[in-house]
Amino acid sequence: MSVSNDTIWVIDTSSIIAVKEFIQTKNYQVEVFGELSSLCERKCLVYPPEVVTELEEGIKEGSPDRPLLWARQIKEKGCRLGRCYVHLKSVMNHAVAQLTSDPNKTHGKDDADPHVLATALEVAATGSRAVIITQESKKPYPIIPLNVAAGALGFPSINLYAFLIEIEVWKEKYMNPNTGPQ
Repeated sequence: MSVSNDTIWVIDTSSIIAVKEFIQTKNYQVEVFGELSSLCERKCLVYPPEVVTELEEGIKEGSPDRPLLWARQIKEKGCRLGRCYVHLKSVMNHAVAQLTSDPNKTHGKDDADPHVLATALEVAATGSRAVIITQESKKPYPIIPLNVAAGALGFPSINLYAFLIEIEVWKEKYMNPNTGPQ
C-alpha cells in the first residue's frame, strides 16, 4: 500500500457503507476493512465520532453490519482527533459548507458531514494535507453535497473506489458485478 505521510484521509459515512455495497464478498470486505484499519493505525485515515453515530442510526433491526462493526472496532484510532468543535463553528459559519446539514432533519443526531469538514480543518491545522473520501456528489436542494462543500473549503475529495486505487489496494476481484464501484 502506497500512502504519502503528509496526507491524512478523512472518510465519511457514505464511503464506509460503500465497502459493503460494491465489494463482492464478505471475505473481500474484511480485506478492505483490514486495509482501512491499517491506515487508521498509521494515523493516515480519520473520521469524526459522528460517523459512528450516523452508522448506528442506519441500523434498523438486528445486529450491526460490517461497516458499523469496523467503525466501532477502530474508533479509538480512527476518531483520534475527537470532536472538532472549534472547526465545526467555522464550517457552520461558511456560506457553502453550512449547507451540508439537512435543514429538514427532525430526528436523530447531527449529520456527520459538517463534522467531516471540521475534521479536515483540524487535519489542515496540524500542517497535513486533508483529502475527504465521500460518495456524496448529489443532494436535493437546498443541501450541498459533501464533495462540493469540501471544494469550497479548499479540500480535494475522492470517492472510495478511486481512493482504493490511489492507495494501491483495489483489486478487480473485489467488484460486485451487480452494483460495481460507485
